[in-house]
Amino acid sequence: MTGDTSTPVRSRRAPSPASGRWLSVTAWVAPLLAAVTFGVWHLTTPALWADELATWGAVRVSWSQLWQLSGTVDAVLAPYYAVMKVYTAVAGTSTAALRLPGLLAFVLTAVVITAIGRRVAGPLAGSVAALLFVVTPTTSRYAQEARPYAIVMLLAAIAVLCLIRLVERPSAGRLATYAAVTGLAGALHPLSGLFLLAAHAVAVVWLQCAKKTDGWPTTLRWLAAAVVGALPALLLAWWASGQTAQVSWIGLVGLSGLQAFPSSLFGSAAVGGLLLVLALVGLRPEPALVSIAATALIPTTLMLSAGAVIPIWVPRYALFSLPAIALLAATAAVRFGRTQAFLAIGLAVLLSWPSYVSLRLVDGHGQDSENIAAVIGPRYRPGDVVVFPDTHPSIPWAARDIYERYLPAPRPPDVLARTPQRRDGKFLATECPNAACLGNPPRIWVVRMDSPTDPLQDMNPGKRQRINQSYRTVQRFPTKLLVVVLLERKTPTPTR
Repeated sequence: MTGDTSTPVRSRRAPSPASGRWLSVTAWVAPLLAAVTFGVWHLTTPALWADELATWGAVRVSWSQLWQLSGTVDAVLAPYYAVMKVYTAVAGTSTAALRLPGLLAFVLTAVVITAIGRRVAGPLAGSVAALLFVVTPTTSRYAQEARPYAIVMLLAAIAVLCLIRLVERPSAGRLATYAAVTGLAGALHPLSGLFLLAAHAVAVVWLQCAKKTDGWPTTLRWLAAAVVGALPALLLAWWASGQTAQVSWIGLVGLSGLQAFPSSLFGSAAVGGLLLVLALVGLRPEPALVSIAATALIPTTLMLSAGAVIPIWVPRYALFSLPAIALLAATAAVRFGRTQAFLAIGLAVLLSWPSYVSLRLVDGHGQDSENIAAVIGPRYRPGDVVVFPDTHPSIPWAARDIYERYLPAPRPPDVLARTPQRRDGKFLATECPNAACLGNPPRIWVVRMDSPTDPLQDMNPGKRQRINQSYRTVQRFPTKLLVVVLLERKTPTPTR
């Protein structure tokens, strides 16, 4: 009998249980630590910008004043303001306190993404997906924002997990959870909530047509849960239907908007291109991946398409799709291999580094609000006053809020204001007509958004004429989306 002459196969030693547990723990901990690091990094360095100041202002008024205000402006954000008002009553209104809910939501989103990735493609995919999400510049940018976008990203990620579980087995508990999560997302940002449900509708219909579910019973159960989940968003949209001024600044999507889309949504055009290409490679007809793919690609496609006809496209409104994009991209990346997957993460960090740095400068959120103290503080003289424009295309409240928050006393008095902002249902302060209470100050500080040639632009004619005929510009202090202008009283022409 001849012996076996085949080449012996070198056996691989199976990983020990301890090694397997360590790898499993690392797969969870690495994205968590990355999320905490990116979220905490320079959390309070960027000054609060106009939208965050709107949150700061809303939580400082009484409940009755907040209710009155919601009847005239920002009704769609009333639930968010109410939650933040309760929260800030305990935590305070420091920059860190205002941004902490977004930071916590960001960290929890990384955890949820890890869980979804592990469920659909294994532990490596979960870690890679969460890390890709964390290192995308706009995710940590809006984690450091006193607005609802990071929270809606978390709810959208949970909704994807709920949809995957619901398609697998549509129990009453899973349906109720799905309805609650999507309803909460819609309550915090109605547009995002409705587009999220639209994406899930596409997924469910596709799965139904492809016979990937148990048929019409699952589709009808999902529809019932989706209708319940859509109610908060629909009610808020109906309540706010007359408040068109707050979105009047949004323009239609043109060629320039399409070209800027990857950069505006991801914070880096290169990273956006990388994730979108990987996401497209990751498309597969498996039920879980269909749910993820619909959430990743449908909302942005619908928003951009609709935005060419009606003013609806604002990149931050589509941020809730980023967890799903990261998941879809990760499933493709891990198919290329572990090394290639982590190289993709490293490449994303490298490409994003300039964005990380710029987003964490003092004007990283769009406005150098703190600079007002450095400009007016050391130059203030007794007798100075301050005035503000009456209107602005998008953020008319911001100048007064910046002045009140970032310039401590002693400071020039706001002599024209008769009632503060956000009182009696009015978003802007009420001023005495035609600057009748201006008096005869030696110098006037004008604090305004943007930096037009005429510092009195956007003021009512009577106010503008009164100031213009007696004062001249002597110094301008422009910064990002904010300018401070010093006016001095004109020297009277001597009579002969």
